Amino acid sequence: MPEQSPNTPSPNAVAARRARRWPVVLVVVLLAASLATAVALSAGPADAASLQSGGFTTKAVTSPASVARGQTISVTTTVTASTTRRALVDVEIYSATGAKVLQRVWDAQSFTAGVARTFTTTWTVPTNEPMNTHTVRIGMFSTGWGQLHHWNANGASFSVSASSTTTTRPPTTTAPPATTTSRPATTTTRPPTTTTPVTSTTTPTGTRFVTLAPGAALPSEADCAARVRKTAEVRPQNATANSTKGFGSPANPPYDRYKRVTGNFTGTTDEIIQWAACKWGFDEDVVRAQTAVESWWIQSVVGDNGESFGLQQVRQPYWGWAFNNGVRDAKTSSAFNMDAAMAARRNCFEGAETWLGGTYAKGDMWGCMGLWFSGRWHDQPAEQYITTVKSYLAQRIWETPNFKAG
Repeated sequence: MPEQSPNTPSPNAVAARRARRWPVVLVVVLLAASLATAVALSAGPADAASLQSGGFTTKAVTSPASVARGQTISVTTTVTASTTRRALVDVEIYSATGAKVLQRVWDAQSFTAGVARTFTTTWTVPTNEPMNTHTVRIGMFSTGWGQLHHWNANGASFSVSASSTTTTRPPTTTAPPATTTSRPATTTTRPPTTTTPVTSTTTPTGTRFVTLAPGAALPSEADCAARVRKTAEVRPQNATANSTKGFGSPANPPYDRYKRVTGNFTGTTDEIIQWAACKWGFDEDVVRAQTAVESWWIQSVVGDNGESFGLQQVRQPYWGWAFNNGVRDAKTSSAFNMDAAMAARRNCFEGAETWLGGTYAKGDMWGCMGLWFSGRWHDQPAEQYITTVKSYLAQRIWETPNFKAG
């Protein structure tokens, strides 16, 4: 058994964590819902019928019905409520192996009785994705991941096939489409298409914030605040949390490095992400992608059956030092939430989590990201999580219309 760090849960707690991310109650619900709905999962791609239960009727349509590796599929979900109400819409895609490959959430959505609403998302199929039937599942919850009202275990299905010999992706020399011409010029220095983040041994001097190697001097929070580029707010619902600074340095954290956490910044959601990425020396686009996976950039999101909070889903039982009874802490301050999560990432990246043993070594940013999710080093849940983050990064999902729509 590896030696545990001061902030590491017991082996039993870690085992529970491996089932984590987006309410654990779904594990139980899936079993019950699959029996209640009596849906035949062997149905052909894109042929699922609508399901009515719990005051909602849902179905989904995929375009195309079969997609090749490396290509993008669009999923349009239709939701009709039987009464006027607000709800959270959860759309997930699973492969036939049982692995969840995509999750898209729309919280606090308003529904008028009998009026259908559509929600569209896209997924770029990884080049190593299993070639089998994938299933779209739809969940309807009360806002903030409250009560589960409806679960459609077969909203739609589609097949994944081998990459076609003729690609429809534009060559790297093709100019960006007209819809992206308003993107700031600084994005021309985006990471290479392999999605490997740039690593530096010194404080970055350019306009982007990149990953700094282990042992590098980290910039001060004041320096980072001065260098953040102004961006528009895409999540107005974060206004209060974004304007709330953190409570300051925690008194007794398990590592001295965490005393550097303050949450001493306010701004738009993207500006807060930039600030935290700069302060802890990580590639800003990687942080943007992971934050989209964790919360869709919504600070009010609560996951893990009521245990995880905010933009980075900081889990209270394991990161108690980041909580202050809801006063300017990881629950209520966007900056403190991001600050705490990136501090944990840097602690792992610097090689401090020696309790992991085995192949753990400093400098593995993706391994540290997987650890945040699964509590273990490069296990299967961690690898799946890493793949999802890389997919979001490759899509630059935070720039897509669906993401901006909230």
